[in-house]
Amino acid sequence: MSTRISKFLSLVLRHQPASFGIALDRAGWTSVDALLAACAKHDVRFTRAELLDVVATSDKQRFALSADGLQIRANQGHTVAVELELGSAVPPAVLYHGTVERFVEAIRVQGLLKGQRHHVHLSADLETAKKVGGRRGKPVVLEVRAAEMVAAGMTFSISQNGVWLIDHVPPAYIGFAEDKKPNPHASGGGSRGSKIKIAKQTLDACEAGFYTNAAGARVELGAAIAAATTGTELYELDEVTFDPPVAAAATSITVTSESTIEAMIRLARDPVSHVACLNFASARNPGGDFLGGAHAQEESLARSSALYACQLTHSNHYERNRHQKSLLHLDLALWSPRVPFFRYDDGGWLAVPVLASVITCAAPNAGALGRGTTVAELEVVLTRRARFVLAIAHHHRVETLVLGAWGAGVFKNDPVMVARIFKALLAGEFANVFTRVVFAVIGRSEISANHRAFAETFA
Repeated sequence: MSTRISKFLSLVLRHQPASFGIALDRAGWTSVDALLAACAKHDVRFTRAELLDVVATSDKQRFALSADGLQIRANQGHTVAVELELGSAVPPAVLYHGTVERFVEAIRVQGLLKGQRHHVHLSADLETAKKVGGRRGKPVVLEVRAAEMVAAGMTFSISQNGVWLIDHVPPAYIGFAEDKKPNPHASGGGSRGSKIKIAKQTLDACEAGFYTNAAGARVELGAAIAAATTGTELYELDEVTFDPPVAAAATSITVTSESTIEAMIRLARDPVSHVACLNFASARNPGGDFLGGAHAQEESLARSSALYACQLTHSNHYERNRHQKSLLHLDLALWSPRVPFFRYDDGGWLAVPVLASVITCAAPNAGALGRGTTVAELEVVLTRRARFVLAIAHHHRVETLVLGAWGAGVFKNDPVMVARIFKALLAGEFANVFTRVVFAVIGRSEISANHRAFAETFA
């Protein structure tokens, strides 16, 4: 009986009050007495006690009574015009939305839309989202990065029964579970031999100008590769002058537990944002050792995209670094515009490529420096080069920039130093220049010194 009453109340209080002779006020309230009378008139009979029991025991607390118990309303989910008068609230860092597979592709393009309802509904816990999605079939649960949305100026509210509400969730803030399935080990999984095979396949696809995705469809690459390679430029710090940074809007800065590839696949789906990443480059070899199966960040980028072809257009970048002795390396960088990325970290093929620009710039090799270089000198070089990277991104009007633990891997730079340098620049001369900065650092703070350094610095 209670389920039947609950469903009927949802119909009357959310969607069709006029059909049952019920009038809702501006905030969605109606008289309990009027509701009971209207229900009885339509042969749906229940007592006031039964009504109160449904309100009290509803698993999602769908309904609310006024303080005096004389009025009732639905807490959210209306398709009729009401104003629930909910104030803004700060949500958890991650919220969840339950749906089913047939809607996922549309959500990838449009994000989460409110449709006929007043808001998009989000849950603070995973189980609730699974139940919501399960009403229509096998549930698919999407992660919504609410903290990033708040940092970008978007406003949430929360209903009386704990449902988080917002007008729209853009696709760039949604985590799709299927994106993670091909990449359980980020950039470090798989044998050296398998990585060599993936690298060769990537080169073959670039040379052919197309690849075949998992669905068996041919996906063209030729035009995108031609544009990226033709547009690749070499910059030398002492020979270039950029316009001073200009603040645009408040920058959202987040630290995530993902690879650069994962971050760019996620972020580059936003068609209105120019996404770029910093390639933690080898100074002396294009693509690092990706042809030999190495698994650092640059190798992952090269195996997953047309980046290597772009780097080969400026071989002098590498030759000049090879011919100088200092492992601080030269202040050189490559800019490659809208490079097509078409593979996951583990080599799976994307259904369609995403386009993201790449700044290739080597950090100083702290692990191989002799005793003649001090920590203070190393910090000066890191700061100068980080400023150079940010200036290039600003010059090319990058809106979303993916950074990370630059040089803190095989080059053995102190991740705390790297994080503090970027923080000082992003809070100083590059404050509010970019719409969004994401530090993609694989691992969690409990087990990764690199992730902990950035998470604590940008907390």
